[in-house]
Amino acid sequence: MTNSEIAGIFEHIAEILEIKGENPFKIRAYLNAGAVISRLGENLSDIVAGGKNLDIPGIGKDLYLKIKELVNTGRLAYYDELVKSVPEGLLELMKLRGLGPKKANLLYNNFNIKGIKELEEAIKSGKLTGISGLGQKTVENLKKSIEDYKVFKQRFLYIDAFNQALLFEAYLKNTPQKIIDKMQTAGSLRRKMETVGDIDIVASVLAGKEEQFSKKFLSYPEILRVESAGETKIAVVLKSGIHVDLRIVQPADFVYALHHFTGSKLHNEELRTIEKKRGYKINEYGIFKGSENAEDDIVGNNTGEVKKREAGKKHGSENKITVDNEAEFYAVFGMQFIPPELREGTGEIEAALSRNIPALVEEKDLQGVFHIHTTYTDGKESMEEMIEACVKQGYKYAGISDHSVSAHYANGLSASELESQLEYIDRLNKKYEGRIKIFKGIESDILPDGSLDYDEKTLAKLDFVIASVHSNFNMAENIMTERIMNAVKNPYTTMIGHLTGRLLLERNGYAVDISRVLDCASEYKTIIELNANPKRLDIDWRHIREAISKNVLLSINPDAHNSSTIYFVNYGVNIARKGWARKSDILNAKSVSEVSAVLSGIRDYKKNVLRRSK
Repeated sequence: MTNSEIAGIFEHIAEILEIKGENPFKIRAYLNAGAVISRLGENLSDIVAGGKNLDIPGIGKDLYLKIKELVNTGRLAYYDELVKSVPEGLLELMKLRGLGPKKANLLYNNFNIKGIKELEEAIKSGKLTGISGLGQKTVENLKKSIEDYKVFKQRFLYIDAFNQALLFEAYLKNTPQKIIDKMQTAGSLRRKMETVGDIDIVASVLAGKEEQFSKKFLSYPEILRVESAGETKIAVVLKSGIHVDLRIVQPADFVYALHHFTGSKLHNEELRTIEKKRGYKINEYGIFKGSENAEDDIVGNNTGEVKKREAGKKHGSENKITVDNEAEFYAVFGMQFIPPELREGTGEIEAALSRNIPALVEEKDLQGVFHIHTTYTDGKESMEEMIEACVKQGYKYAGISDHSVSAHYANGLSASELESQLEYIDRLNKKYEGRIKIFKGIESDILPDGSLDYDEKTLAKLDFVIASVHSNFNMAENIMTERIMNAVKNPYTTMIGHLTGRLLLERNGYAVDISRVLDCASEYKTIIELNANPKRLDIDWRHIREAISKNVLLSINPDAHNSSTIYFVNYGVNIARKGWARKSDILNAKSVSEVSAVLSGIRDYKKNVLRRSK
């Protein structure tokens, strides 16, 4: 069990204790323990396994015994009993943004509301109007939170779905004899969407092995229930709650089926519409030239599947165009290959016809990373450990950017503490000379008026500054936009961090006019961060093409708090590709000397602009 999982359980215990009206000191003890564990550099599992004493302030003997139980068994009896002691729906209520334990307790004790459905009905009936502690604004916010929750609970972060798909595929491939011809994930997962609704798998099976493969699939231990099990389609729900749809096709149909079930629906419809005029029919069974009987739509039931297979056979080999891969698939229509990430119906077909699909950025293009936190603030590992991890990844440079003085929630650095860190970076740069360059930076809070929270003398000592909004999220759009634009204009702001502040499936971004911010960033040569944390992926890919069209440079940043999360940049690359970004559009795809020139150039340019305006 990981440190973050243990910390999460302790934090949940504190929430339940607060609902139950337990001793505030006991609640605080679990909250503090969760915070300490989340910042701990060493893995608790290693400490327990090694039989070491846990000498950490805030974690006494009782809590340590609970940690040992969690590490050794994966469960905690006290936690399980605590969860059973409150209505299940009440715990679900706690997932609503803006509804803490006190308000949940108020709703339960006064109105017997112990679930989201009951809360929604109470809001609709006006039952909560005029209740002390539940003002009109709070009720409206709860209404919005319920709407968001309904959407969020039906989807999964890309990283979670991706990992579950990997495990399922590994299980399916683990057979004594080969039974699978080809197999690949499709759908929104293959298109690298930031969140996905389900996992789609397309597989072709060796002749005579279909029943064996289906049996293997249905025996997967993580299946919660089977929703359908036809000859060519199986649908299941995993214990995690995610749906998995399997399509079994003939080996000769695999490429067509993979393309079809990758989607998107809009991409497929646009392609079919264009090619129908040229005498082609396209479906999951093939590309057919001059066939009038080909069916275009998927029929969901098993009878429909048989009908579709028979329809596919009717076309015969005389008019079915054979391709071996998707590059050949698109070539049939005189198109460039369209990477799955671009298949969203946003102009990719027209671009492919005119051969204007760009060479998209790739993971191997990244030469360094920015936005790295260390134990100086809320990071889990020391600076040297983070740098060593970057060296192992083969990066040529790394940008350290711990939190600034206003970030009390993250142990933000005072000016003197930052000075000490910069001196340490100087020493590390000497130690690692010739291996990696360490850039001196900070993630500075953007204050409500758009200013940064250090004076110019302090900011001038840094190589770069990531300016981020971490507070006052509820500003009106025009005010938030001006706030961020003021930060952009600051001569010491190198890049704007996580542009909208969103947390995927948890919190929508704050209101901001992104086009105006991008215009401002373009005018002041300021970089926009593509925060690659799987919960953020912010800037949204839908705005990346606009940023690129305005000559705004992007930086794919992991927002890493430990060495294992440096690899988050790979998820950022996915999103950059969805936004049509090329290597030349990405700051950290440049060399050390190029990056140094960009960073200093931004500051010099802004200072010249300010001098001219005076």
